[in-house]
Amino acid sequence: MRGFNSFQEKQQVKPLRTCVLCKKKRPKEELIRFIAGTGEVDLLKKKRGRGYYICPECVFKAGKKLRKVDPEKLKDQLKKQIISHIQIGWRGRIIHIGYDQAEKEIKRGKKGFLIIATDVAERTKRNILSLLNGDYYQIFTKRELGSFIGKENVGIIFVPETKFGLKLKSLIKQFLDLEGGSVNCQR
Repeated sequence: MRGFNSFQEKQQVKPLRTCVLCKKKRPKEELIRFIAGTGEVDLLKKKRGRGYYICPECVFKAGKKLRKVDPEKLKDQLKKQIISHIQIGWRGRIIHIGYDQAEKEIKRGKKGFLIIATDVAERTKRNILSLLNGDYYQIFTKRELGSFIGKENVGIIFVPETKFGLKLKSLIKQFLDLEGGSVNCQR
C-alpha cells in the first residue's frame, strides 16, 4: 500500500520566489513584495492583487528603474514594522525581556533567537551567546529597545520560534539587508 507513512515527518517546503531584477530564486520571506501597477510596498505580504518580488540588494541597484521605490522610505517602513512587532510581542507576552528572562527560556530548551542591543556590554553578550544555540541580531540601542516597550533600557530580547517570531526574524533580515548591515549574526 502506498501513501503517507504516519511515522515519517513531513518536510516543510519554503515557497520560492524570483527577484524580477536579478532573476535569482530565494525563499519568499527574504524578498520584498510590491503590488503590481501601483508599486506599493507590501511588507507583510498580505495585500490583495498581483505582486512581484525584489531582493533587498536589488532595491538600491534599481533606483532609477523603480521610480516609486525610495530605499530610505522602505527602510523606515521596515523599521516601523519591526518596532510594531516588538510592541505586540511584549503586550501579548510572546517575547521575553532582559538577560534573566532570556537565560531562563534558553535553559528551558525553547528555540528562538535574540535581539541584542548594539551597546550591550561585551561580557553580557558573550555570556548569553554561550547558552544560545541559534541566531541573534544587533539592531537597536538599549535605550531604543526600552522605549519601544515603555522601559528605560533593554539589552536583550528573546523571541521564541513561533509564527510570530519567524515573521519578526524575516523583517529584521530584510532591514539589515537594506541597511547593508551584517545578517550573519547567526551561530
